[in-house]
Amino acid sequence: MNLGKKIKFLRTSKNLTQKELAKSLFVSYQLVSKWERNVSSPTAETLLDIVDVYHLPLDFFINDTDIEPRMSEKEKIFVGFTECMLQSENDCPTVKSIASITNMTENTIKKYFHNINELIYAYIVHIDKNIKLEVEQKVVINKNILTIFIEDMAPLLYHHRLELKFLYTRPYVKNVWINFIRGKYKNILSNHTGCNDHSGIELEYAIEILTSFISTWLSQPNPENLEDFQMRIKKLTSTNINQWPIFNQSL
Repeated sequence: MNLGKKIKFLRTSKNLTQKELAKSLFVSYQLVSKWERNVSSPTAETLLDIVDVYHLPLDFFINDTDIEPRMSEKEKIFVGFTECMLQSENDCPTVKSIASITNMTENTIKKYFHNINELIYAYIVHIDKNIKLEVEQKVVINKNILTIFIEDMAPLLYHHRLELKFLYTRPYVKNVWINFIRGKYKNILSNHTGCNDHSGIELEYAIEILTSFISTWLSQPNPENLEDFQMRIKKLTSTNINQWPIFNQSL
């Protein structure tokens, strides 16, 4: 893997855009783009800065065996799927396009996913898995729903904002993702004793409000930072919180 590919791999594995990586290194995003395309190379000082900022092994950029073997083939396919979504807003990724980006054969990809619909399903589950597990843990310790949303869910979602933006904006996956999210959180909340005394329509309203907040936030070309989003939601809910019966129950 050449230097440009290593930088690109690092960026995508950290769920960063070129602008975000550039900002962390105090350089322009155009320069990051040139690095990834091997049009130019970082200075030795910048390479050491990258190692320091992202807590990498000192030989990260000189050891050709330190990255790819650590990724499973499935993880490489997911990275390739993300890259395909980045390159085209309207065209659904294909096994062929993913194979080209990942330098894998189509047959290798088809060992795991027979077609693109299977891959989309697996990708959604992959992205959601950690978020769901952590949200369920917060539910167990009886936090208020709105507190979970602002203090726990929002940081998790922001960390995955690159992939989630694609899921909320790409037409070939958007509706599948939104329906999945609604169903998942409805299941989490409806199974909790704090919601048993409320009607189904109250639960539907709560889910619709939460998913709308998330969708609006993460659909933007440049989502506002986490702190601003948290302050915005607190402000929006501060005066009317008592009118949201489901939010007054402890989860």
